[in-house]
Amino acid sequence: MLPLLLLFLAANPRWEFLVTNLQVFPGTERFFEPDARLFWRLRPNLRGLRAAERLPEREFPFTVSTDDQGRRLTPPAAGAQASILFLGDSCTFGIPVNDEEAFPAVVERRLSGVRCLNAGVPGYSAFQGRLLLEQMAASQPAPRAVVVTFWPNDGSVWDHLSDLEHAQMLEGAFTPRLTRLVRRATAPKRPRLTNEEFAAEIRALIRRTRAWGAEPIIVLWPSRPQMSGAPEIDRQQTLRRLAREHRTRLADLAQVFRSRGGAALFTDNIHATRDGYALAAEALLPLLGP
Repeated sequence: MLPLLLLFLAANPRWEFLVTNLQVFPGTERFFEPDARLFWRLRPNLRGLRAAERLPEREFPFTVSTDDQGRRLTPPAAGAQASILFLGDSCTFGIPVNDEEAFPAVVERRLSGVRCLNAGVPGYSAFQGRLLLEQMAASQPAPRAVVVTFWPNDGSVWDHLSDLEHAQMLEGAFTPRLTRLVRRATAPKRPRLTNEEFAAEIRALIRRTRAWGAEPIIVLWPSRPQMSGAPEIDRQQTLRRLAREHRTRLADLAQVFRSRGGAALFTDNIHATRDGYALAAEALLPLLGP
Protein backbone atom coordinates (compact mmCIF):
# COMPACT_ATOMS: atom_id res chain seq x y z
CA MET A 1 0.00 0.00 0.00
CA LEU A 2 2.83 2.42 0.80
CA PRO A 3 4.46 2.33 -2.70
CA LEU A 4 1.03 3.00 -4.27
CA LEU A 5 0.46 5.93 -1.92
CA LEU A 6 3.89 7.35 -2.76
CA LEU A 7 3.03 7.06 -6.45
CA PHE A 8 -0.19 8.97 -5.87
CA LEU A 9 1.74 11.70 -4.07
CA ALA A 10 4.45 11.97 -6.73
CA ALA A 11 4.73 15.32 -8.49
CA ASN A 12 5.10 13.49 -11.83
CA PRO A 13 3.52 10.06 -11.35
CA ARG A 14 3.92 9.01 -15.00
CA TRP A 15 7.68 9.49 -14.61
CA GLU A 16 7.70 7.61 -11.29
CA PHE A 17 5.78 4.72 -12.83
CA LEU A 18 8.25 4.49 -15.71
CA VAL A 19 11.39 4.33 -13.57
CA THR A 20 9.92 1.71 -11.24
CA ASN A 21 8.99 -0.61 -14.13
CA LEU A 22 12.23 -1.03 -16.05
CA GLN A 23 13.38 -4.31 -14.49
CA VAL A 24 13.33 -6.14 -17.80
CA PHE A 25 15.65 -3.48 -19.23
CA PRO A 26 18.50 -3.07 -16.69
CA GLY A 27 20.58 0.02 -17.33
CA THR A 28 17.86 1.91 -19.20
CA GLU A 29 16.91 3.88 -16.08
CA ARG A 30 19.99 6.04 -16.77
CA PHE A 31 18.60 7.09 -20.16
CA PHE A 32 15.75 9.22 -18.84
CA GLU A 33 14.99 12.40 -16.95
CA PRO A 34 11.63 13.87 -15.91
CA ASP A 35 9.93 16.49 -18.06
CA ALA A 36 7.15 18.80 -16.89
CA ARG A 37 5.26 18.53 -20.20
CA LEU A 38 6.25 15.19 -21.75
CA PHE A 39 6.42 13.28 -18.41
CA TRP A 40 9.94 12.10 -19.30
CA ARG A 41 12.54 12.52 -22.03
CA LEU A 42 15.91 11.11 -23.00
CA ARG A 43 18.95 12.65 -21.37
CA PRO A 44 21.13 14.61 -23.81
CA ASN A 45 24.78 13.87 -24.59
CA LEU A 46 24.86 10.26 -23.44
CA ARG A 47 27.83 8.30 -24.73
CA GLY A 48 27.87 4.54 -25.01
CA LEU A 49 25.72 3.71 -21.99
CA ARG A 50 25.32 -0.03 -21.59
CA ALA A 51 21.92 -1.62 -21.05
CA ALA A 52 20.15 -4.86 -21.86
CA GLU A 53 16.83 -6.53 -22.41
CA ARG A 54 16.86 -9.41 -19.94
CA LEU A 55 14.49 -12.23 -20.81
CA PRO A 56 14.24 -15.62 -19.06
CA GLU A 57 15.88 -17.46 -21.94
CA ARG A 58 18.32 -14.83 -23.22
CA GLU A 59 19.82 -11.39 -22.66
CA PHE A 60 20.24 -8.80 -25.41
CA PRO A 61 22.94 -6.23 -24.50
CA PHE A 62 23.13 -2.88 -26.31
CA THR A 63 24.67 0.58 -25.96
CA VAL A 64 23.01 3.98 -26.32
CA SER A 65 24.25 7.47 -27.18
CA THR A 66 22.23 10.66 -27.60
CA ASP A 67 22.81 14.06 -29.18
CA ASP A 68 22.55 17.45 -27.47
CA GLN A 69 18.76 17.43 -28.03
CA GLY A 70 18.27 14.08 -26.32
CA ARG A 71 17.73 12.15 -29.55
CA ARG A 72 19.36 8.79 -30.14
CA LEU A 73 22.45 9.23 -32.28
CA THR A 74 22.37 8.34 -35.95
CA PRO A 75 25.46 8.22 -38.21
CA PRO A 76 26.79 11.57 -39.51
CA ALA A 77 25.16 12.53 -42.81
CA ALA A 78 27.75 14.48 -44.78
CA GLY A 79 26.27 17.10 -47.10
CA ALA A 80 22.68 16.42 -46.06
CA GLN A 81 20.21 18.66 -47.89
CA ALA A 82 17.07 17.36 -46.18
CA SER A 83 15.99 15.63 -42.99
CA ILE A 84 13.46 13.00 -41.95
CA LEU A 85 12.03 12.94 -38.43
CA PHE A 86 11.17 9.61 -36.83
CA LEU A 87 8.62 9.88 -34.01
CA GLY A 88 7.76 6.84 -31.96
CA ASP A 89 8.33 4.66 -28.93
CA SER A 90 10.94 2.03 -28.03
CA CYS A 91 10.63 0.39 -31.46
CA THR A 92 11.70 3.63 -33.17
CA PHE A 93 14.31 4.22 -30.47
CA GLY A 94 15.58 0.71 -31.09
CA ILE A 95 15.46 -1.51 -28.01
CA PRO A 96 17.49 -3.74 -27.74
CA VAL A 97 20.04 -2.87 -30.48
CA ASN A 98 22.98 -0.49 -30.75
CA ASP A 99 22.65 3.08 -32.05
CA GLU A 100 23.60 2.28 -35.63
CA GLU A 101 21.17 -0.69 -35.76
CA ALA A 102 17.96 1.22 -34.96
CA PHE A 103 15.89 1.54 -38.13
CA PRO A 104 16.21 5.38 -38.45
CA ALA A 105 20.00 4.95 -38.45
CA VAL A 106 19.78 2.20 -41.08
CA VAL A 107 17.57 4.42 -43.25
CA GLU A 108 20.11 7.24 -43.00
CA ARG A 109 22.92 5.00 -44.24
CA ARG A 110 20.80 3.94 -47.20
CA LEU A 111 19.54 7.40 -48.25
CA SER A 112 22.04 9.77 -49.78
CA GLY A 113 22.03 13.38 -48.60
CA VAL A 114 19.36 12.92 -45.92
CA ARG A 115 19.73 13.41 -42.16
CA CYS A 116 17.53 11.10 -40.10
CA LEU A 117 16.51 12.30 -36.63
CA ASN A 118 15.59 9.50 -34.23
CA ALA A 119 13.12 11.08 -31.80
CA GLY A 120 11.78 7.75 -30.59
CA VAL A 121 11.47 7.52 -26.80
CA PRO A 122 10.78 4.27 -24.92
CA GLY A 123 7.36 4.25 -23.30
CA TYR A 124 5.93 7.12 -25.35
CA SER A 125 2.31 7.15 -26.45
CA ALA A 126 0.86 9.04 -29.41
CA PHE A 127 -0.17 11.74 -26.92
CA GLN A 128 3.47 12.36 -25.98
CA GLY A 129 4.51 12.09 -29.62
CA ARG A 130 2.06 14.82 -30.58
CA LEU A 131 3.38 17.12 -27.82
CA LEU A 132 6.96 16.47 -28.93
CA LEU A 133 6.08 17.21 -32.55
CA GLU A 134 4.49 20.50 -31.53
CA GLN A 135 7.62 21.49 -29.61
CA MET A 136 9.87 20.71 -32.56
CA ALA A 137 7.61 22.38 -35.13
CA ALA A 138 7.68 25.60 -33.09
CA SER A 139 11.47 25.85 -33.15
CA GLN A 140 12.92 23.93 -36.11
CA PRO A 141 12.70 23.90 -39.92
CA ALA A 142 10.34 21.33 -41.36
CA PRO A 143 11.82 17.96 -42.34
CA ARG A 144 11.00 16.26 -45.62
CA ALA A 145 8.83 13.71 -43.81
CA VAL A 146 7.72 12.64 -40.34
CA VAL A 147 7.58 8.87 -39.79
CA VAL A 148 5.03 8.06 -37.06
CA THR A 149 5.22 4.73 -35.19
CA PHE A 150 2.85 4.31 -32.22
CA TRP A 151 0.39 1.91 -30.64
CA PRO A 152 2.04 -0.60 -28.22
CA ASN A 153 2.05 1.80 -25.23
CA ASP A 154 -1.22 3.56 -25.94
CA GLY A 155 -3.46 0.70 -24.83
CA SER A 156 -1.44 -0.04 -21.69
CA VAL A 157 -3.15 0.37 -18.32
CA TRP A 158 -0.74 2.18 -16.00
CA ASP A 159 -3.21 3.47 -13.42
CA HIS A 160 -6.73 4.84 -13.42
CA LEU A 161 -6.04 8.02 -15.41
CA SER A 162 -5.30 8.90 -19.01
CA ASP A 163 -2.20 10.63 -20.33
CA LEU A 164 -4.25 13.81 -20.78
CA GLU A 165 -5.42 13.72 -17.17
CA HIS A 166 -1.83 13.33 -16.00
CA ALA A 167 -0.82 16.29 -18.14
CA GLN A 168 -3.60 18.33 -16.56
CA MET A 169 -2.35 17.32 -13.12
CA LEU A 170 1.14 18.54 -13.96
CA GLU A 171 -0.33 21.83 -15.14
CA GLY A 172 -2.32 22.18 -11.93
CA ALA A 173 -5.67 21.98 -13.71
CA PHE A 174 -7.04 19.45 -11.18
CA THR A 175 -7.40 21.16 -7.80
CA PRO A 176 -7.30 20.78 -4.90
CA ARG A 177 -4.69 18.06 -4.42
CA LEU A 178 -6.98 15.89 -2.30
CA THR A 179 -9.49 15.89 -5.16
CA ARG A 180 -6.80 14.58 -7.50
CA LEU A 181 -5.89 11.77 -5.12
CA VAL A 182 -9.52 10.73 -4.70
CA ARG A 183 -9.99 10.80 -8.48
CA ARG A 184 -7.03 8.48 -9.00
CA ALA A 185 -8.14 6.15 -6.22
CA THR A 186 -11.73 5.80 -7.40
CA ALA A 187 -11.67 6.23 -11.19
CA PRO A 188 -12.54 3.17 -13.30
CA LYS A 189 -9.68 1.26 -14.85
CA ARG A 190 -8.76 2.64 -18.26
CA PRO A 191 -5.81 2.62 -20.72
CA ARG A 192 -3.45 5.53 -21.23
CA LEU A 193 -5.38 6.29 -24.42
CA THR A 194 -8.67 4.74 -25.46
CA ASN A 195 -8.86 3.75 -29.10
CA GLU A 196 -10.89 6.90 -29.80
CA GLU A 197 -8.27 9.06 -28.06
CA PHE A 198 -5.53 7.25 -29.95
CA ALA A 199 -7.29 8.00 -33.25
CA ALA A 200 -7.62 11.66 -32.31
CA GLU A 201 -3.89 11.91 -31.53
CA ILE A 202 -2.90 10.25 -34.82
CA ARG A 203 -5.19 12.62 -36.72
CA ALA A 204 -3.57 15.55 -34.90
CA LEU A 205 -0.11 14.23 -35.77
CA ILE A 206 -1.05 14.00 -39.45
CA ARG A 207 -2.55 17.50 -39.53
CA ARG A 208 0.28 19.11 -37.56
CA THR A 209 2.91 17.45 -39.75
CA ARG A 210 1.29 18.78 -42.91
CA ALA A 211 0.85 22.25 -41.40
CA TRP A 212 4.59 22.20 -40.65
CA GLY A 213 5.25 21.53 -44.34
CA ALA A 214 6.28 17.87 -44.04
CA GLU A 215 4.76 14.63 -45.29
CA PRO A 216 3.40 12.23 -42.64
CA ILE A 217 4.11 8.53 -43.04
CA ILE A 218 2.42 6.02 -40.74
CA VAL A 219 4.15 2.81 -39.73
CA LEU A 220 2.03 -0.21 -38.83
CA TRP A 221 4.33 -1.97 -36.37
CA PRO A 222 3.63 -5.71 -35.96
CA SER A 223 3.75 -8.01 -32.94
CA ARG A 224 5.27 -11.47 -32.70
CA PRO A 225 1.93 -13.28 -32.08
CA GLN A 226 0.71 -11.89 -35.40
CA MET A 227 3.46 -13.80 -37.17
CA SER A 228 1.53 -16.99 -36.43
CA GLY A 229 -1.97 -15.78 -37.15
CA ALA A 230 -3.06 -13.58 -34.22
CA PRO A 231 -5.39 -10.82 -35.46
CA GLU A 232 -4.53 -7.14 -35.51
CA ILE A 233 -5.65 -5.16 -32.49
CA ASP A 234 -8.02 -2.20 -32.66
CA ARG A 235 -5.26 0.44 -32.71
CA GLN A 236 -3.53 -1.20 -35.66
CA GLN A 237 -6.83 -1.28 -37.52
CA THR A 238 -7.29 2.39 -36.61
CA LEU A 239 -3.94 3.21 -38.21
CA ARG A 240 -5.03 1.52 -41.45
CA ARG A 241 -8.33 3.39 -41.45
CA LEU A 242 -6.76 6.77 -40.75
CA ALA A 243 -4.15 6.26 -43.45
CA ARG A 244 -6.96 5.70 -45.96
CA GLU A 245 -9.11 8.57 -44.71
CA HIS A 246 -6.26 11.08 -44.68
CA ARG A 247 -4.53 9.74 -47.82
CA THR A 248 -1.38 9.12 -45.86
CA ARG A 249 1.24 6.60 -46.91
CA LEU A 250 1.36 3.50 -44.73
CA ALA A 251 4.32 1.18 -44.18
CA ASP A 252 2.70 -2.19 -43.48
CA LEU A 253 5.45 -3.95 -41.53
CA ALA A 254 3.14 -6.72 -40.37
CA GLN A 255 2.89 -8.08 -43.89
CA VAL A 256 6.61 -7.58 -44.53
CA PHE A 257 7.69 -9.32 -41.31
CA ARG A 258 5.40 -12.30 -41.94
CA SER A 259 6.84 -12.80 -45.41
CA ARG A 260 10.52 -12.36 -44.46
CA GLY A 261 11.24 -14.17 -41.21
CA GLY A 262 8.24 -14.02 -38.92
CA ALA A 263 8.73 -14.60 -35.21
CA ALA A 264 12.53 -14.89 -35.57
CA LEU A 265 12.65 -11.13 -36.20
CA PHE A 266 11.55 -10.36 -32.62
CA THR A 267 13.32 -10.46 -29.26
CA ASP A 268 10.00 -10.31 -27.39
CA ASN A 269 6.41 -9.71 -28.47
CA ILE A 270 7.11 -6.17 -29.73
CA HIS A 271 10.81 -5.31 -30.04
CA ALA A 272 12.79 -6.46 -33.04
CA THR A 273 16.18 -8.02 -33.52
CA ARG A 274 18.90 -6.28 -35.52
CA ASP A 275 17.59 -8.10 -38.61
CA GLY A 276 14.04 -7.03 -37.83
CA TYR A 277 14.96 -3.36 -37.60
CA ALA A 278 16.98 -3.64 -40.81
CA LEU A 279 13.91 -5.09 -42.52
CA ALA A 280 11.77 -2.21 -41.19
CA ALA A 281 14.25 0.24 -42.75
CA GLU A 282 14.20 -1.64 -46.05
CA ALA A 283 10.40 -1.49 -46.15
CA LEU A 284 10.41 2.26 -45.46
CA LEU A 285 12.98 3.21 -48.10
CA PRO A 286 10.56 3.21 -51.08
CA LEU A 287 8.31 5.63 -49.17
CA LEU A 288 11.17 7.98 -48.29
CA GLY A 289 13.39 8.10 -51.37
CA PRO A 290 14.96 9.10 -53.56
